[in-house]
Amino acid sequence: MISTHYLNGSGALMKGKLFFKRLILSCLSMLGFLDFLHYRNRHKITVLMLHGVMDKHEKVSWEPLRPQTSPSELQRVLRILSRYYQFITIEQCVDMLDEKIPLINNALLITFDDGYRNAIDFGLPICEQFDIKPVLFVATGQIDKGQPFWFDRLDYALQQNMGEVISLEYQGAEYYFDATSRQALKSSYQKFRDDCKQAFDNDVKMEQLFDALSEILEKRAGKALSDICSDDDWSAVASWSKLRDTVKKKRLDVASHTVDHWRIDRLSKELALLQLTQSKMRIEEELATKCHYFCYPNGEYNQLAISLIKKSGYRAAFATGESLCKVKDDLMTLKRFNFPVNKTKSEIIYMLNR
Repeated sequence: MISTHYLNGSGALMKGKLFFKRLILSCLSMLGFLDFLHYRNRHKITVLMLHGVMDKHEKVSWEPLRPQTSPSELQRVLRILSRYYQFITIEQCVDMLDEKIPLINNALLITFDDGYRNAIDFGLPICEQFDIKPVLFVATGQIDKGQPFWFDRLDYALQQNMGEVISLEYQGAEYYFDATSRQALKSSYQKFRDDCKQAFDNDVKMEQLFDALSEILEKRAGKALSDICSDDDWSAVASWSKLRDTVKKKRLDVASHTVDHWRIDRLSKELALLQLTQSKMRIEEELATKCHYFCYPNGEYNQLAISLIKKSGYRAAFATGESLCKVKDDLMTLKRFNFPVNKTKSEIIYMLNR
């Protein structure tokens, strides 16, 4: 049984640690140590990963528990990065790593996962202020269905049943979510997701659980994210027409994130291959462009997944791992850092060069 709970931490202790960390990094920056670290890594490539780009405004009726990067924070961080890095495209990144073209110093690639529409509406205009052409990794099945992701669906459904500890039963198991406050639910839902990722060896079954719990909650509340998704700036995925327009204008590159956002290493060989080939085919059909690049959902892969990605005709694949990329790295397991939000300049430079 997967149950969830919420534990309070010591906010004062965390604030104290953060203060001393920032003080130390500020001193290291003044002494030139961070500049030295950055210079030492000049021949490596930094890849950053974001998901949605949104902030609350008068037209939205809810806010996801999983945070998205605000436009103002995206702009602030990119302004800092622009002083230290040269922004590149995904093709330049892979060509450099594959020694097809010469390396440039301090190259940095911006990537967006999942294909949220707000990455284009709110994120892309800010990227263009810094002459950045990012890549958007899309789950093609979500675009075709025009429906929210299953994890966003459950998030919304839970928030429509706030005020108590929610108890749900499905196939003989009970699931609990602490919805007595937003912070409690945020922690509770995150633990549920983490537990599910560990418990399920098949993402098809995990999505079925999320959908079943969502359906129970939607019936209780009489509300569903699918009812508002097309007009919801938080959860809507980009349409093919919007993607076609941005690709045609060369504002953005689009690559594969599977069909259904299922972890490739948790699927049968046949189903994994279908997720890889079908998503690639849909992108090439709809956007009249070659799809050479792939991004692992949840950053997870195994040797079978790597071999199937190669077999499907992808040139490179991106995971997670918070590490710099360098020449001769395995192009099927390129690492990325989470986008450094709410950090000082010293923290950002240290994080990307430690």
